[in-house]
Amino acid sequence: MLNKISPEEFYDNLAANYDDVLKDPKCNVQHLNEAAKIFNQYNYHQGSVLDIGCGTGFLSELLQGNFEYTGIDISSKILDYAAQRGYKTIHKSIETALSEIDNKSYDFVFCLGALLFVEDAQTAIEHIYRIARKAILISLDETTEEYIKNFAVPVYDHSKIVIENAIEDYFIIGWTSPTTGISIQTRMIYIEQKN
Repeated sequence: MLNKISPEEFYDNLAANYDDVLKDPKCNVQHLNEAAKIFNQYNYHQGSVLDIGCGTGFLSELLQGNFEYTGIDISSKILDYAAQRGYKTIHKSIETALSEIDNKSYDFVFCLGALLFVEDAQTAIEHIYRIARKAILISLDETTEEYIKNFAVPVYDHSKIVIENAIEDYFIIGWTSPTTGISIQTRMIYIEQKN
């Protein structure tokens, strides 16, 4: 078995090339575009966005409208890029950050491609429901045993978690790992909050 490194170390090392990976055709990153497509069709044009596992803040390039972005990420180097895109940043693990955020404090909560790093995704999702005022977009990656074994960072498969009240809930080919070459199925989930 591979020696694993921390997600922080992995993404600190990747920070400078992160957007290139997202745009690389061989990585075929579809889950971000798919999330933006879902979100944009519901005609939201302004509000506050919490972007969990925000990376470089690339999501802000895809949403149409005037949004205030806050991003959570474990990598301070990657958050420097998000800040350049106008993000307020929270440099903490997802689990720690979510537990510290007040109820109904963001209009929209996105968590795309980040829950695979969270061992207790169920609790993270409960926090997401608690935090979002209007809508939630989550992607859950179906990480194969081969990917879990060969990826440099500890990851988990949460693709079968039961999600309540989803309006959209379907699988796409989400992305192809640039380090392992493994294609990952991604479950796209859109939820509207009931007030």
